[in-house]
Amino acid sequence: MLNGQYEGVISHEKRLIKVKVPVDFTQTGDMEVTSLMVSAGATTSMKVGDHLNFNADRTLTVLNGDLQMNYQVAVRNDEAILKLFILEGVKGAINQTDKTVTVSVMANSGIDLANATFEVECSEDATSSPASGTKGNFTEPFLLTLTDNTAKNTYTVNVTLIENPVALFVGEAENIEELNDEEKAAAKWLTGNIASAAYASWSDVASGNISLEECKLIFFHRHASAYGTYNGFKEAETGAMTALAKMKEYWQNGGAFVLSRSAVNYAIALGAMPEDVFPNNCWGGGGGEGADLMGDDPWHFFAYDANSPLWKNLNTYPGAPEDAVYTLDNGYTICNTTSQFALWAPYTDKDAFETLSGARALAHGGDGAIVAWETPSYSKTFGKGGIICFGSGLFDWNSPTSYASNYHDNMGKIMLNAFDYLTK
Repeated sequence: MLNGQYEGVISHEKRLIKVKVPVDFTQTGDMEVTSLMVSAGATTSMKVGDHLNFNADRTLTVLNGDLQMNYQVAVRNDEAILKLFILEGVKGAINQTDKTVTVSVMANSGIDLANATFEVECSEDATSSPASGTKGNFTEPFLLTLTDNTAKNTYTVNVTLIENPVALFVGEAENIEELNDEEKAAAKWLTGNIASAAYASWSDVASGNISLEECKLIFFHRHASAYGTYNGFKEAETGAMTALAKMKEYWQNGGAFVLSRSAVNYAIALGAMPEDVFPNNCWGGGGGEGADLMGDDPWHFFAYDANSPLWKNLNTYPGAPEDAVYTLDNGYTICNTTSQFALWAPYTDKDAFETLSGARALAHGGDGAIVAWETPSYSKTFGKGGIICFGSGLFDWNSPTSYASNYHDNMGKIMLNAFDYLTK
């Protein structure tokens, strides 16, 4: 017990002692150990009467003969913060300043907003009312209250019906929840982080059920078997090819694309790259059985131009080269699906790749392979209305293993940078 009133909750499995203090408690830098009970004959590294700094977790060592056990003592303020909100598969954008959540839903989505299921993720120990997994009426502002002992916050959820989306994630499935986990994570990022962004199926696009009049960016992230040729992609991605006429018209009218994983081949379908210039170094397509990353210095690729607007404001690894781009964290597991250009004939170097493809190389792997590139707009200028392709396996959105997110936050930053670069 600390300060005579804050009792620790012990998890022997995690070797963790968590001590909760009120939301407004600010004296963690000097707390007194007022009670400590251990088994007979044991000694501890902390003693009753000790005044300790718990601004960071501390280690409590317990010794009993030849047996030693270490526990992390963590002091945590009560906290009631909303981390994630999903309405019928659509991720909401959370504003922590004014405690609002905005969910952008296509007007023709078929969701019954008067009786829609929602899911939430809260800060540790917080609970929500109404509870996650229940239904609510979202035809009007919906109140969601989070509590954790002395901490309490009420969020207001507002649903915006989108007639004309500004950005689209397009995929094979009829809705986001039916996508594979990798594509689902990417789609939910888009709908939750760009205002008036939405999901649409290729059939929606092909049939004209979705308006592209105000759409500035289309995100096509395809996690599937790697295609060794453009023809292999064209034969397998029937939905994307069915909607090709609509997509070409959109691009020719100034619309932009971000294409990743196997979807980088769609730049060829649009006419932005020659049909005989396709990724020559492809593998993967699994569901998450790739490398369990990463160690203290996660895998990364390298920018050809570290000052490119794409790499602006990224989190960087201490001591890493200026051109290193990190998208993964220690403990992250990637699917390891890649569609890149290895530097062998005819792409013997960066200049040869750019001459043959008409594209501009943006980044390369440690082996020199070109892992990211951009093609010009239909009007033959780079930037607005262009196409950015991420063929790297490190451009990954979903890990089946848990990890502490730091460098993976760069994925969202890169996408927001790409949105600005391609649309403004």
